[in-house]
Amino acid sequence: MKEITIQLKDETYNQLKELTELENLINRHRDKNRHDNYKIEDFVVGSVIDKMEQISHFDAINPFMENSQQPVIKNRFKEIAKKKNIYIKDIAEQLDMQPPNISKIFNNVSQPRLELFIKLWLVLGRPPLHECIYIEED
Repeated sequence: MKEITIQLKDETYNQLKELTELENLINRHRDKNRHDNYKIEDFVVGSVIDKMEQISHFDAINPFMENSQQPVIKNRFKEIAKKKNIYIKDIAEQLDMQPPNISKIFNNVSQPRLELFIKLWLVLGRPPLHECIYIEED
């Protein structure tokens, strides 16, 4: 096993200390029989591992890695709205848009620019992003 040494500003160290203490408190609250007591080093290692897993998940779905074609990215806003009983006319009203324009996005006829995507995402209750978009496979 390799070991590294890092230097942190006092403020960063204190934030990590608070987060570690909070994590220990939450763990003991969830399970009264739990007696582990994570150290700051454990929290940092866990955070790094978690970030590496997120990155490796992205690599697995990133269409730009091995594919020279432009990917076809689509949204699942229609399904999300349906599950939440949110109607296109209500979304259009909240965003001061015409329902047919929202319908085109919901039916993947067109994709929204980033600003509109974020507004739609907010109106739909900020669902996890991986549930909002997908890559269409041939």
